[in-house]
Amino acid sequence: MNSRDKLFKKRDLFLIISLMAVFLGLYWGKSQKGQTVEVFVGGKLSMQIRVAGSYELHDGDKYLMKVVFDGQKIHVENADCPLKICEKTGRVGPGGVIICVPNRVLIKFRKVSNEGVDVMTW
Repeated sequence: MNSRDKLFKKRDLFLIISLMAVFLGLYWGKSQKGQTVEVFVGGKLSMQIRVAGSYELHDGDKYLMKVVFDGQKIHVENADCPLKICEKTGRVGPGGVIICVPNRVLIKFRKVSNEGVDVMTW
């Protein structure tokens, strides 16, 4: 059997692996960037979180809760509500929502896009 008769040559294998790496890199970069966490209090946008850290949420002078974002997921610590359901929700990733009804707080991930149109219908 001649080396020309092989199904995959070394350069073919290199080409396939390179293409897979490029596509995975594009997918990973597209899925990781452009995410922001929006925090609404009483139906109004209170803050947008893009950087990992710990943020205290207030409504006027009243302390509501501490929101912790680790860069990938968000969770609530030390909420000032009776049942603490928002704390028990746990860590929420993209597409997830945390709701605290007594404090009228809604925390959700939103994908930010530079494009003007998400979906076009005819």
